[in-house]
Amino acid sequence: MACSLARLHRSFLVRPTLSRRFRLSSISLDQHQRQFIPQQLGGFEPVEEYRPGGFHPMSIGDEFAHGRYRVIHKLGFGGSSTIWLARDQQNHPGVTSRLVTLKAMRADVSSKSPNDLPEIAIPKSLQAAFREGNNDFQTVQDHFMVQGPNGNHRFLISPLAGPSVLAMLQSPSARRLRRDLAVKVAKQTTSALRRMHSLGFAHGDLTTSNILFRMSEEVLGWSDDEVYDYFGHPETEGVTRIDRRPGEPNAPPTLDYKPGTILNYISPEMRFDGRTAGLQTDIWALGCAIFEFRAGFPLFESFFGSDVDILKQAVETLGRLPDPWWGSFEERTLWFEEDGEPKAEAQERAEVFLQSSKSSIRDKLRSIGMPDDAEWVAGKEGPMAEKSGVKMPEEEIELLGDLLEKMLRYLPEERIAIEEVVKHPWFEMRL
Repeated sequence: MACSLARLHRSFLVRPTLSRRFRLSSISLDQHQRQFIPQQLGGFEPVEEYRPGGFHPMSIGDEFAHGRYRVIHKLGFGGSSTIWLARDQQNHPGVTSRLVTLKAMRADVSSKSPNDLPEIAIPKSLQAAFREGNNDFQTVQDHFMVQGPNGNHRFLISPLAGPSVLAMLQSPSARRLRRDLAVKVAKQTTSALRRMHSLGFAHGDLTTSNILFRMSEEVLGWSDDEVYDYFGHPETEGVTRIDRRPGEPNAPPTLDYKPGTILNYISPEMRFDGRTAGLQTDIWALGCAIFEFRAGFPLFESFFGSDVDILKQAVETLGRLPDPWWGSFEERTLWFEEDGEPKAEAQERAEVFLQSSKSSIRDKLRSIGMPDDAEWVAGKEGPMAEKSGVKMPEEEIELLGDLLEKMLRYLPEERIAIEEVVKHPWFEMRL
């Protein structure tokens, strides 16, 4: 997923407390560029980005489009926008108002025409090409421009959806989805990606945080009080200038932004060669997501926020990287021989922290439901969760392992295409 929010002259920022569906951008500023004391709590957008060309300052209770949309909570932020929970106050059949998602884009990315925005253009193309499955994509129902102190901003209105699969997996009452539900989520995600690929569109940022469950009609009609009773009120933190002076900030030097993907979903060709997202990078990301749907934890997990952790686990699981990528993985000598095998004795002598060990995708599938994992969630399972201690049957390990091994090949040209993924027998197996 009452207080003043992110408007600078009101001197507060709000931190999202609803299930967060948006990847947070990492933005760093030189000490001399900062005009504000950094926030003490995490989860806020960078206050320095409220400047000409940057974010639009907003607060709970603000209304837009001649009073049609009223902001009631915050959902998150990214490098190019802040995202809010709003109420569409226009009458709808059977209800007086509905909850929607409001995306307020930065001024410096709002100059494109609506038809050039991927959020609008791609769903339109998919709806025109396919009669079925259009509900599998977030669509923009309304859009308009808002003029503010930092420039002109495009606002996008979409149906409220969520929580994300990631939020469900991180919930103490879920942690690991029921098998039938995990397979259903995987199948729907794969089918949606197939439709995108058939038209030449790559998703480019496919992660469990961007795959959302649909909201029930009852939730979409909740009152403000019901929203706050369930999710709580936003958290705020005061904004203070470094020089302690009141007033609006001066604009710092322009910062460069580029979209990124969560570390454990980045394909090797994006990491080493700097390739842009494409159809085969989607296949790699989908393979990582399918594993996470079924296991309840990532295939590759960064313990210290470093891609070195991810590369180490990838080599442990998938084997030696092909040249020249192997040579670019400079830290490899801490853990691996030149053939990609772990340095067992050498690691012990050198007292290497987090030593490497040989594994495989099928070994990781067999680890699902192990006692230490089961004890963590035992007795807390919700109706969407697998019972603790339930292990994956060997027949499924072989089928799912076969699928993931074909999707997670290092070289993009060796990965199977989305058409082959859709037809794989794992999606239809009965237990």
